[in-house]
Amino acid sequence: MLVEEVGARPPGSPANRRACDHAVAVLRVCGLEVVEHPFTTRWWEPGAGRIETTLGVIDTAPDPYSPACDVQGRVQRVEQLAGLEALEPDPGRVLLLHGELAREQLLPAAFPFLDLPAHARIRTALRRLRPAAVLSVTEHWQPILEDPDLAVPSTTLPLEAGTDLGDGQPVRVVLGGAVHEGAGRTVAAHSGQRSDRLVLSAHLDSKTTTPGAFDNAASVAILLTLAETGLERLGPVELVLFNGEDHFDACGEVAWLGATDLTEVRANINLDGVGLAGGGTSVASLSCPPPLERAVDEWVAQRAGWVRADPWIESDHAIFAMRDIPALAVTSEDVHQLLGGLAHTPHDTLDVLELDLLEDVVVALPELASLVRVGLTRPA
Repeated sequence: MLVEEVGARPPGSPANRRACDHAVAVLRVCGLEVVEHPFTTRWWEPGAGRIETTLGVIDTAPDPYSPACDVQGRVQRVEQLAGLEALEPDPGRVLLLHGELAREQLLPAAFPFLDLPAHARIRTALRRLRPAAVLSVTEHWQPILEDPDLAVPSTTLPLEAGTDLGDGQPVRVVLGGAVHEGAGRTVAAHSGQRSDRLVLSAHLDSKTTTPGAFDNAASVAILLTLAETGLERLGPVELVLFNGEDHFDACGEVAWLGATDLTEVRANINLDGVGLAGGGTSVASLSCPPPLERAVDEWVAQRAGWVRADPWIESDHAIFAMRDIPALAVTSEDVHQLLGGLAHTPHDTLDVLELDLLEDVVVALPELASLVRVGLTRPA
């Protein structure tokens, strides 16, 4: 349903609302108390792009939220932050960012949970310089700019595409796409009392560039299946389908946090990127007391196909861990080594999933939930 019928489902889009409608219908059939947390946000409709040079045409994809444009200018390559900040504004310039300026995706200005000083300085410099366009040349698997509040046309190129773009070279940059505003909601369902509850979560949204099978329809399917098989055996539980993990402003997470008394939340188990064929399932722990850490170690050692992973923060479990609420992050084994050619791309289809892995997680989640409750009651 999510991958083949709905497809790409960024928060605020009609497709995203259809995905939420489906989840709500399933949860209500299960007899659960459904609570919806509404928000409004901006979503991006992708377009095509190209760079015309004296040597030919480079096909490219606009960075998400890049304004559409048809501009001309001369390339100026910039590698370091100090060099970028030393430039004077020039609307006839096409900036080419590389080196330290294009090493990683910049955090968007509206992201509510984290900012980095270097990222903020780059954003400030780009707003001041007002270039005709920005080209980022990088080995990173994500677009370097993804920020609707940075109104500069931009695109990200692989290293090999940027080698022929020298200083002073005239180029024409043509980028499509459009930004829209829309409504959305995070969907939650309760079983049992609100106090001392365990939150089971997965994000429902995807990027506009992908049908999002492993990221993250598979995890949503696992939680809906768990709801169909009965949440009451897990004790007090809230099942949350966050709607914004892959979004610039984490809109659905902010909406849920604003309506939630976190003192009533005991712990979190978050699913993201589960079920990739050819591997196992990993679990990482964050902000967990030592007795729970040891209990998870012992459980994983006895369960075939599961491994321990180092803590990582790039998903919704982080909003619990940063508030000292114990959190477990469940994902595919070695998933962070596999993201480049799959996550956020059209290739993330049902073909990359292994159904047996998803079924195994459905069976394992009640065990993990019990483990968390017991582990949090053991003396340190």
